[in-house]
Order: sequence, then C-alpha cells, then structure tokens
Amino acid sequence: MVTAMKNMPQATKPAFSESELAEFASKGRQILALLKSKGLYKPLKTYPARLEEGRITYGEGRPITAFEKFLGYYDKIANIANSPSISIVTDFSVARCFCKYVSAAGMDRVVLDGESDERYTKRSVKALDKFREITGVEGSFQFSIVRVKKYSKAKGLGESAAVAEATSRALVGNVFGDAAAKDNEYVSRFARLVSGSGTRAATGGMSIWASFPGIGEAECYAARLPVDTSKLHFAVFPDFHNIQTMDAHGIASSSEFYATWIKNKYDRVLKLIGAGFDLEDLMRYAQADTFRLRALLMSGGVAIDTEKSLSLINAVSSFQQGGGRVWLTADTGPSIVVMSDDKDELDAFVSGQRSRPIYGHVPELTGLSPDAAAMAKATDFFNSIR
Repeated sequence: MVTAMKNMPQATKPAFSESELAEFASKGRQILALLKSKGLYKPLKTYPARLEEGRITYGEGRPITAFEKFLGYYDKIANIANSPSISIVTDFSVARCFCKYVSAAGMDRVVLDGESDERYTKRSVKALDKFREITGVEGSFQFSIVRVKKYSKAKGLGESAAVAEATSRALVGNVFGDAAAKDNEYVSRFARLVSGSGTRAATGGMSIWASFPGIGEAECYAARLPVDTSKLHFAVFPDFHNIQTMDAHGIASSSEFYATWIKNKYDRVLKLIGAGFDLEDLMRYAQADTFRLRALLMSGGVAIDTEKSLSLINAVSSFQQGGGRVWLTADTGPSIVVMSDDKDELDAFVSGQRSRPIYGHVPELTGLSPDAAAMAKATDFFNSIR
C-alpha cells in the first residue's frame, strides 16, 4: 500500500561535499564531450524573436518513461538536474496546448483541462520569468492545455513531460516561429523550465539529458539517441497514488543514500555511451534503477507501490526466473511498464496477468497544426480573458 510519514524532511538540495560536486561536474563534462564527439550534442541554433500582439500558436507533447531516472535539482530556478538521465517517449497520452501573446505585462495565465488553478499559474510564471530573462522578450503568455489519455487515472506516466513539451513548443513557435518550434533541441531547452522530464520529451524517441552541476543553462537540453526503438515492445499497467512528483524530489534528495545514487548514475551513463546504448543493457538498467528509486523514497519514509504494482513486480521476477525476457520500469508512481525486445515474450507475460495493460509504442514527433474547430475554440477562450 502507498504510505507516507508525516513531517518528513523535504530538502530540495542535497548536502553534497565540494569534492562530490567537483566529481559530478568532471564526469558530466566527460559525458557531454563523448556525446559531442559522436555528433549527438550540437550547439543550439539561434532564432530572432518576432512578437505579434494576439498571435495564437499550437504545440503538442507526449509523455516519457525513464530508463536512467532523475530526482533532485542542482538549480531549481533553471531546473538543472543533479545527474544525467535517459528516457523514451510514449503514446499513453498527449497534451495539446494553445499559446497567446499579450504585450501587456502581468497577464500570464494557464488553464489546464478547463481549470484555472493558482498552482498552475505559479508554476508557469516561474518558468516564464526565466524564459523572459534568457530571451529578453517582454509581455505575457496565456496557455490553454488539454490532456487526452488512454487511461482514466494513473500516476507515474509522464504527464508533466507531455505538458512541458506542448507548452514549450507552442511558446517557442509564438516567439521565434515555426522553424524554432520544429527544432527539438531548442524546444527541449525551454521545456526544461516547466519540467525536467519535458526536456527529454521534446526530442522524441529515446533521449539523454546530460545535466550536471555547473553545466551552462544554454547547454542543458536533451538529445535523441541512435537507438532503434522499433525493437522495443512495451505495455503499461496503469495505477494510482496521491503522492505528488515534486514531493518525491525533496524526499529522495534528503536520503542519506542520495549522493551514492547520483554518483553511480554518471558511471552507468558513461558505460552505456561506451557500449553504444545497447537496448538490452538499457532495459536491465531501467529495472535496476526502478528498485533503487523506490529504495531512496522508502528511506525517506514513503512507499509508492500498491498491492497491484507489487504483484506485477513479483510476476516479472518470476517470469525472468523461468527464463522469460521481459524487464520492468516505473517512475515516481505505481504504474508499471513491462518491456522486451521480443514481442512474443511480452505477450506471453501479459497473457498470464489478471489485469489488462495498455500496449504502447514510441510515436513519431507530434504536430504543430491544430484542426480548425480546436483553433476556433481556443480563440474564443482567449478572447474571453479580461
């Protein structure tokens, strides 16, 4: 069952020693250099801002599922993480966002699934203030976002990543034009300001976010990896708990094991780069990091699994012991993704479960053009804001 102890520490920045920070920065630079040498990380292009009063633009975003996971920010304002991370984009949901530019200051607003909430606005203003500081643009931005899901209720399926990508793509398109909105690394940089997971969503496919202490803000974005995701077969068993993802950042980073978890991530990512991002290695690493993540949260007094997710974890373990080639991954929620490089193996596992999963695939990059009815509805909504 999901449990959480009251009054637990909610540290948001771990007490790394100076030597640990120096080590992370050194290995982070090594990772970045290796990726650049393979042509995977390139300097971002620049685009001139062309602001137009009342312009409405559109963007979509998809969620992610992490293989090498991240929790905890080195810089909470710019959302620079303490460690690199790797994930895939999934099609379990889609976020659709309209963005309108208003030249007057103080008019930022966010409506998510038809609801306006102080939490949404506060989070968006933080991201937009940093965006305006970086780009030098002035004025306000208003967003109307709708999420479309293949499930009714679940936790740990990367919805915040989808929202971050969608809002960034719509915002970038509004300020810098369609060419910038189609530049996935450029969109990734600004999606990070909304959610770290959005950084990886924007690239499509499987991507790496080479974040580390001391990285320059303009270098801190994700890059797509040369992994053939058509060989990856996966399905999710949706599940739900009431623990907020942002709480998990503080809980994990307050653990006495957190620094060791972070340190080992650098070594694993370096090993994966050297091996050419082998798919089986990635799946094995994802399963192992799922258990490490849960151990971190447990050490902070939080158990995020349910009876359903624990049963699935045990089922995967039993299947593996019988020679089955499936692995699991899960983020800060009890929703379990089961995966394999053999579709027959995945089907064999699923056939033995009482609950039915949602099969997924890695989608193509999402669109920039809404249908006419959706645009008309968004225009009416923005015109109603006073």
